[in-house]
Amino acid sequence: MIKNVQNNYHLYSYADRDQRQQTMRLSVIEGMLAMVAIGLMQNFYVPYLNDMGGSKFAVGLGFGSYLLAGGFIQIWVPTILGWAKNYRTLMILGTALQALFLIPFALVIYLIPKHAVWCSIAAMLVAAAANGISSGAWADWMSYIVPRRMRGKYFSFRTSMMTLSQFLACVGAGLALDRTNNVIAVFTVLWFVCVATRWMATGVLFWHYEPEQIHQQPQKQISFTDFIGQMHTHSYGKFILAFSLIYFGAYFASPFFALHMLNDLKFTYLQYSCVQLIVPLTTVFSLGLWGRISDRLGNIMPMRLAATLILLLPACWLISGNFWYLLGLNVVAGLAWGGFQLLTFNYSIGELPSGQRLAYISYMNAIASIFYFAGSALGGWLGPMLPNITHFQLHSIFVCSTLLRLPACLIFQSLTTDEPAGTKMTAMERFFFQPRRFLQGRFSR
Repeated sequence: MIKNVQNNYHLYSYADRDQRQQTMRLSVIEGMLAMVAIGLMQNFYVPYLNDMGGSKFAVGLGFGSYLLAGGFIQIWVPTILGWAKNYRTLMILGTALQALFLIPFALVIYLIPKHAVWCSIAAMLVAAAANGISSGAWADWMSYIVPRRMRGKYFSFRTSMMTLSQFLACVGAGLALDRTNNVIAVFTVLWFVCVATRWMATGVLFWHYEPEQIHQQPQKQISFTDFIGQMHTHSYGKFILAFSLIYFGAYFASPFFALHMLNDLKFTYLQYSCVQLIVPLTTVFSLGLWGRISDRLGNIMPMRLAATLILLLPACWLISGNFWYLLGLNVVAGLAWGGFQLLTFNYSIGELPSGQRLAYISYMNAIASIFYFAGSALGGWLGPMLPNITHFQLHSIFVCSTLLRLPACLIFQSLTTDEPAGTKMTAMERFFFQPRRFLQGRFSR
């Protein structure tokens, strides 16, 4: 089992406190700029392929390859960091390259109109891979900048600000798409907005502080194949499996929620944007709560609750296609996914020792991306062949997605809890995070 037993308190000395705090503030700005681009791509990439005439298979494969490229490239991130010498250079390289490759993605519809769908998928794949270079490195870098006692509070605040910027950008995009007769032209403008904000975020990274002590830490190099072979020997390996499986089930259906709203339910782009964006908006208001829970009770117990909520979400889409109902359902989705993402991130940077953190997080993202791609591609290939269980064929995909998430929830229940020593839970906390113990206690009384 991996335990972070190293004494790295000298990494959080007061000598450079001002520089660390400035970097923490700058990282919020950088994250907000980055999330404008990432949010637009996440929410409008599938509608873009749909408006270009992409089939369900093309949509599933395109969305899956976008996820695969961003994660699989991280197998080589520790090696690339050795070439770059420091985190700042690596981050700047990744974000600048992503901005650069988004330009052909935006223009391919005009340059090669007959093959625009597949060429767009190829261009997005390269852009996503460039962005993936910086993902694991950023997490490891911030683990040295942000003191452990502040991580729940800080990362919940940063994620809230990022989500707010994503919400505003996507609402504006939805309004623009609804009020135009040339949807493709508006999409082109949106992709160039992504280019601009990624370059702006790159500029902010130049001012980030990188403590010299980071590179004085002993690094334990481990190859990807050795990592795979050792996964079954430690709790983090079990966590990676559960994390990957829940996203496998999620991405089996993920691209098709957009198609269901736009093609089956005939939502306008504004309605579609509202349903999609109520998720990040809920996240903004819930992350502070999740952060406090993480600091108080650890990450595993609340992670189990979030995973259980995530399990139930796709089946609830069968109940109604009413706009207000789906808006309310996605409030719950925002609460669950926001907490899950924050808790899994905090668990990763807290569970791993500093000398192995970058490699392990990068390898975890690479493994998870394979599951992302497999889920999305399998949904795109198998989904149209599933029998109808309602008058909407896509409902069959949502049911399968629910069943595919179940094994992950069971694995999360088996993970060893990580609550701080001496924690005394209230009755309300036991009700939500240890329901079996709560009910047993009530029954005994």
